[in-house]
Amino acid sequence: MALGYLSWLGLMPGIISAGNKNGTGKPGTPAGQSPPLPEPVECDLVFRSGLIIDGRGDKAYSGSVGIKGKQITAVGDFQAAPGAVEIDARGLVLCPGFIDVHSHTEQYLAAGGRAEMLLLQGVTTHLGGNCGTSVDRVGSFLGGIHKLAINLGILAGYKHLRQAAVAREGRQASAGEVAAMQDKLAVALQEGAFGLSVGLEYWPQTLATTRELVELCQVLKQYGGFYATHIRSESDRVLEAVEEALEIGHQASVPVQYSHIKTSFQRNWGKMKRVLGLLDDARQGGLDVTADVYGYTFSSWDLGSKRHSISEDDLILALQHPAVMIGSDSGLDNLGRAVHPRAYGNYPHILRTYVLDKGVISLEQAIHKMTAMPARRMELKDRGLLVPGYKADVVAFDPGTIASRATRANPNRLAAGVRWVLVNGQVAVKDGQLTGCSAGEVLRRA
Repeated sequence: MALGYLSWLGLMPGIISAGNKNGTGKPGTPAGQSPPLPEPVECDLVFRSGLIIDGRGDKAYSGSVGIKGKQITAVGDFQAAPGAVEIDARGLVLCPGFIDVHSHTEQYLAAGGRAEMLLLQGVTTHLGGNCGTSVDRVGSFLGGIHKLAINLGILAGYKHLRQAAVAREGRQASAGEVAAMQDKLAVALQEGAFGLSVGLEYWPQTLATTRELVELCQVLKQYGGFYATHIRSESDRVLEAVEEALEIGHQASVPVQYSHIKTSFQRNWGKMKRVLGLLDDARQGGLDVTADVYGYTFSSWDLGSKRHSISEDDLILALQHPAVMIGSDSGLDNLGRAVHPRAYGNYPHILRTYVLDKGVISLEQAIHKMTAMPARRMELKDRGLLVPGYKADVVAFDPGTIASRATRANPNRLAAGVRWVLVNGQVAVKDGQLTGCSAGEVLRRA
């Protein structure tokens, strides 16, 4: 099936993503002159003759990927210098490592978790600290990490800012307490937090006022970063909640990341068109707003029942929208156990179900939503694309076998189909098996 998929795409061998035919980014040969022999490219490792999907959303093509140290050195049709280890990638998709912009795995990863459930999905980077729940001190948390299986960044969580300023009192914050939260947020951003997250359906975050959130987001404008919002309602008042999130972004002039976009419960099914229309209007008005979505019709609040609170039609609309990227909303305990299958299977599930089987979006679009889009949101300058000079976070998967095996009844089953994963140039998955290397890096907002 995988080789047939290559033929179905009508691929042309030797096409490269940038530069000349040797894939190194050097200028091409002037018209009328014979091209020089391509110079061999220094590589430690070469994935040879795979299906390259570089993350930009462009059409897939047949080619090779070379890696030297932590970086990608060549993409396309090139000759490697002697000494490179070559891997036959025929029948495999070669793409950037998946970047999960919405996770809750920071404690597990920081404790040295092996992350087999993430690596075997092709995930090489997580952004934690979402929905307002993060860590008390960003600098000490990141500085205390000594071993990572994948790359990890973090958001500053509103809950922690509030607890430091207001303790656990069930009331709205005073002006002085908001100022104290602003100061603490400024410190977190200077220590590397990628932005501010809120979970406005969770107490005591429900007590945050719109004005307070605008004032906190003004700190983001000063220091950089984005506003990641689990909005105030994902069901009956979802439209009003989206409008509030967009108004906060407009008033503070900061980018907005709308977390796990959904319209929950059957009485609200069909509202997704209006939600996406609000995003379109805001983007046309100049607001930098994007969203993330996971690939399941049931949320963690549906567990323990047979309920599916999310319409598949609405989920598909979100997947197809150009401003919506893919995230997992995954959570893991300190032993790496999950309660929802999205933690072990979100990415292969979307690729198998909504891309390869149902054809809801193309493979190129899906990879773009898993790589370059979240990299842009995090302002990662050297991740999310397969191009020379970028960090060698690379995945090779079999489109014939890629699939999630995690289920509602058994959410802790490892995914199938990912054959190779490189994290910062180190082999983390070799022929479908974990190597045990810990090559992940702590990521801080630049």
